[in-house]
Amino acid sequence: MILKNLIYIYQLEHYDKKRFLSFVYQNINWFYLNKRGKLSQTIRSVLLFYISILIVILIAVITYYVFDILWLFSVIILSVIFLPFIVIFVDTLIAPLVLFQKTKILKRAQGIIQENKNRGLITIGITGSFGKTSMKNVLNNILGEKYAVFQFPGNINTDIGVAQYIIKKNQEVKKADILISEMSAYKMGEIKKLSKLIQPTYSILTSIGECHLERFGSMENIITAKFELPNSTEKKAFLNACDSNVKKYADEKIIKNVDVVEICGNKMVENIKYLNDFNGTSFEYLGHIFTTKIIADYIIDFIMIAVKVAEELTLHISEIENGIKKIDFVPHRLEVIKNKKLNRTIIDDSYNGNYAGFLLGLKILSRADGRKVVLTPGIVELGEKRSKERHTILAEKYAENVDLVLLIKNKNTDFIESKFKELGFNKFKVYLTVKEAHDDLVNVLRNGDTIIFQNDISDNY
Repeated sequence: MILKNLIYIYQLEHYDKKRFLSFVYQNINWFYLNKRGKLSQTIRSVLLFYISILIVILIAVITYYVFDILWLFSVIILSVIFLPFIVIFVDTLIAPLVLFQKTKILKRAQGIIQENKNRGLITIGITGSFGKTSMKNVLNNILGEKYAVFQFPGNINTDIGVAQYIIKKNQEVKKADILISEMSAYKMGEIKKLSKLIQPTYSILTSIGECHLERFGSMENIITAKFELPNSTEKKAFLNACDSNVKKYADEKIIKNVDVVEICGNKMVENIKYLNDFNGTSFEYLGHIFTTKIIADYIIDFIMIAVKVAEELTLHISEIENGIKKIDFVPHRLEVIKNKKLNRTIIDDSYNGNYAGFLLGLKILSRADGRKVVLTPGIVELGEKRSKERHTILAEKYAENVDLVLLIKNKNTDFIESKFKELGFNKFKVYLTVKEAHDDLVNVLRNGDTIIFQNDISDNY
């Protein structure tokens, strides 16, 4: 249904009115959008749906009785054309009710957190342009060797999402020794609000990059937003000093009197080895050999941050070692999937949508013995100027290091395709949809190939 499709896109745009209108009037196919995701049934979306229908019906009835049948047809057509504006009008109308409901939920969840902190619950907040979920996964496995850890599933990392889950799982929170929460943002102030809810005892800042640059407006805004977490931390803030932006801006941006621990994991360990055939990573720390199935370079940095948090919380080295052994892939984040029968390897990095992550993926792909294949729709939300710059560089690196590139067409991959033609690189194929690309893999892949999925995009791209 047209209206549900519209509200679905509005949700994907996080109820950003300007971006929503820009999308629907630049992409007329919203009339018959084939959704890959589903409309989330919330109080807001339900009210938007039924009140918008009511307004359209009301307009039609008034037109019918005041004018004639020809006017009715014209008004119905105009109502469809201007339906996005009706949705926005209704959203503005119900804004006070939505705000009241949200405030009520946040206040209740904050009370639950405060009650449990009074009994000794330790809360840990994690933010960064990328690596939040991977860091949470590492930390959960290690701290779980000694403590009962409560964490949020999937990508629950906004204030309302976290608050609703806390209320839903109130009894589990009461049993936990430690609560770990990811903190995501599209603009300044959002991490600060989430920190007010979680009241982090400790915090971790994994990285600062260009993710959602278009929404934030500038790198300066992204940098300021990410440091809202250390500035809201009660006890200690752990920073990934291997990330150049984190290290560069820490002294300037951390204004709260909080203990800061800067950690660059790769500089703290020895004998780093990347195991053959994408079987994992090993390294040595304080005379102990640690092995994990994770293939990403950053895993050592994240493990060492978790080790320092674990040492702060008095875990024994044997507990830390056991926890590291249990670390498994986070789905769709450099997840290795092997088809031994056909001797093919898939590196699923489809939840990675940042430039630094793309470069890391190519570095990892270079370890492959057979053909190297990339499937990608490019990177979104960079803004047109930065997008052209980044995708032009990516095209050069693909042409130099990859045997076959499969592009899912959008305005970002147009930059890649244009650069390929300029370079005379013709080992690429363009698809109109993700489904079309995946359906064709059976035809384009050969035995011995390694393919990496770089990013996935939602229907609003």
